[in-house]
Amino acid sequence: MLEDSYLQLVRTILDHGTYKDDRTGTGTYSVFGYQMRFDLSKGFPLLTTKKVPFGLIKSELLWFLHGDTNIQYLLKHRNHIWDEWAFKNWVTSAEYTGPDMTNFEHRRLDDADFAPVYQEQMKSFDDQILNDDAFAAKFGNLGDVYGAQWRHWQTRNGETIDQMQT
Repeated sequence: MLEDSYLQLVRTILDHGTYKDDRTGTGTYSVFGYQMRFDLSKGFPLLTTKKVPFGLIKSELLWFLHGDTNIQYLLKHRNHIWDEWAFKNWVTSAEYTGPDMTNFEHRRLDDADFAPVYQEQMKSFDDQILNDDAFAAKFGNLGDVYGAQWRHWQTRNGETIDQMQT
């Protein structure tokens, strides 16, 4: 049933979705207000139409639950889901002196000559995050991502709420 609901949503978006630009420059198609509801007492709604690596899900959820916002924890668990956001902070900083990484998000996919340069710079970045705590503190932090919001939600009056505890 989950699979059918998901596939119907995808078909609806492809057939009737509206294109929208986004902050990544990739763009999305969406349909306003579409909902899917699942009774979690009958099991977790996990899709089988694509491979879902449980170890990555586990480490990312633990990262969120710890309230962490620095990718160093993820990299220590071989999880690279959030690397590009932190990498962008690094390559757009005044401290970065490597090759031009302008628009790396698209160039790495579209330019065969650029892809190995990007991979080399990303590996170097990941190694620095893993092995240099000062570098990780400066360039590995992603700000108010889910972990921060779940564990340290700031209200309008400056109060902090731990949503997991509450």
